[in-house]
Amino acid sequence: MKLKTTELYIHGPNRPFRVLGTMSGTSMDALDIVEAKFTFVDGHWEGYIEALHEVPLAASWPERFNALTRARAVDWFECEREWSRWCAEQIAACTDPRQFDLVAFSGQTIFHQPAQGYTAQLGSGAELHAAFDAAVPVVSDLRSLDVALGGQGAPLVPVADALLFGEFEACLNLGGFSNISMDHAGCRLAWDVSPCNLVLNNLARRKGLPYDDSGRLAASGRVISKLLEDWINLPYHKQSGPKSLGVEWLEHSFWPVLEQHERNASLATEDLLATAVAYIAIHVRLAAKGGKTLVTGGGALNAELVRRFEETRPIGQVDVPFDVIVPDALLIQGKEAFAFGFLGLLRWLECDNVWPEVTGSSRGHMGGALWGKNGLSSLSPNSMQRP
Repeated sequence: MKLKTTELYIHGPNRPFRVLGTMSGTSMDALDIVEAKFTFVDGHWEGYIEALHEVPLAASWPERFNALTRARAVDWFECEREWSRWCAEQIAACTDPRQFDLVAFSGQTIFHQPAQGYTAQLGSGAELHAAFDAAVPVVSDLRSLDVALGGQGAPLVPVADALLFGEFEACLNLGGFSNISMDHAGCRLAWDVSPCNLVLNNLARRKGLPYDDSGRLAASGRVISKLLEDWINLPYHKQSGPKSLGVEWLEHSFWPVLEQHERNASLATEDLLATAVAYIAIHVRLAAKGGKTLVTGGGALNAELVRRFEETRPIGQVDVPFDVIVPDALLIQGKEAFAFGFLGLLRWLECDNVWPEVTGSSRGHMGGALWGKNGLSSLSPNSMQRP
């Protein structure tokens, strides 16, 4: 595979880059802060997680995030300032940001409508940079340029998958949505496959639970075949990629199907969870097409969901073995923040961190706003050359 890391080629020996990556996903349950180290060695990138800090979100934060879809503009700015300052406080409580080359601040997605030409993540890189006395560069707003260039703005992590996890045939993330990336004839392909934890957690809350621990409720339920069929056949799943999902799609397409079924019958929560797990598993199997697949994100801790991946055979498909690789808890929970840290590093070094074949944008580009100096000044003149 051709590694299109950048126009910039760094030649060693090179010092490692220390990066703080943050992630607050669509599940809205925690702020993940990863301390990561990356090095460019012998023509390729290497990286590892030094530490992961998971900071639970108080219930007031998801309530405020959800309210922003119907709020006044001033409410957005007030919430963004408070959220950014709170994130800065959590980072400073976990570690000293001045010991790092930069912070990659992914932001909290509130709106995502790439077909209409916009996406919006709550989180001000300027506030974060100011909170650290303008001493630590901050990269934020990683999606907007891609959408402006006609792309989906998501998923972005596949560039990190290709450059840091190339030994796997595919990388599957099970977050609020499931998304997958894989190499195909030298190009990285990626797309959002289906909703995941956003749906499973929503259904678990009917039982007064924040989530279905290990998928036990789903394992005790029975699949509702007609509901499964209707979910499987939603128009999104017939679209070709690149494509991505947002919470708006759930509201306009996914939940109305369930509401229609519930108008006709009383459906047990366990059965709904079993059906949702079957739906996710079928579309993941259709996407993955077998192969050695790294599975991360909170959904990787759902034993019933992972079991379904290994046992599900999509209708009309050849039974291809699916080699599911579930790593240790550090990578399961920290990979997204780790990957955003890497994307921030590429931006800081003025390297392309978004590839057009992944998102559908008109060209590869350096996504993200940079607050502070770029990283080129941190490299000696002899360590850089352009091809």
